Amino acid sequence: MDSIYFNFLGMKNLEDVIEKFHNTLVDTNRSYKFFVDWDKVKRHVDKYKIEFNILNTLIGNKQFDDDLRKILSSYPQVLPTIPILLAIREQKLTVIDDFNDENFSIVHYDFNKKTLTNTDIDNIVEFFEKTGLKRFFLELSSKSVQDYVLGVEVGMDTNARKNRSGDAMELMLKPMIEKIASKGKSSFDILFQKKFQYLENNYNIRVNSSIKNRKADFIIIKDGNKVINVEVNFYSGAGSKPQEIVDSYIERQNELKENGFEFIWITDGIGWKGQKNQLHKGFERVNYLLNLYFVRKGLLEEILWRI
Repeated sequence: MDSIYFNFLGMKNLEDVIEKFHNTLVDTNRSYKFFVDWDKVKRHVDKYKIEFNILNTLIGNKQFDDDLRKILSSYPQVLPTIPILLAIREQKLTVIDDFNDENFSIVHYDFNKKTLTNTDIDNIVEFFEKTGLKRFFLELSSKSVQDYVLGVEVGMDTNARKNRSGDAMELMLKPMIEKIASKGKSSFDILFQKKFQYLENNYNIRVNSSIKNRKADFIIIKDGNKVINVEVNFYSGAGSKPQEIVDSYIERQNELKENGFEFIWITDGIGWKGQKNQLHKGFERVNYLLNLYFVRKGLLEEILWRI
């Protein structure tokens, strides 16, 4: 184990370090930005702001079918917004017309079309009727399609939470690493979610074929030639076993060493509670193993300057 742990953290032995690591684990990696990505929601709503305003004319419209036909004929650019009204991202939809009919047909809709025939328009009007969108405009919507879509987008964004949960550690640590780099004690280039092949293509740094196509959470190029891979994960206790996780990161470090690269592993989560044997193995075999508490205390910065 590197003496940096003892010197920087003021601890006397490995057991003290593991105990501190174990006792400072956090039970969530969610920040306030985890819940809704408001910037993305705004982008999606603003993209079709004009088209939503055109559709506003259909709210409570007593000549709904006729006016919908006029809109589709004169403003076919509203077409891509229609799936969004049903909380769907896809622009090409396939629907069973009537499953109870033994001769049912499959209907295909393409909401990417730039021009519409009269048949296309009739099909879209029928789509509004059968999906309930017509009822929405006549009975449920009060004044603003855009406000409704805002709610739809918030709802669809919750489906992205699973990805945000997986990316939360990266997103949490990215500004911390950038802040360290900005202090200018060394020259740092920070690559985020890049394959190691990128080093050969852009920095003329040779990479073994065994890791060329591996994607890294962070690759830091220090002073133009020293490569440091920082991998992060949050272990909630679900999924992989702790031994599998530790072994995988030990193997990662071994592969990096073959390339002359350094490795830092940052992990946290209550899944590590009661796993001191595996943590012991990790600290013995991985040169630099940190949790979020160690990072906040400045140990990551100290390691990056010293490597």
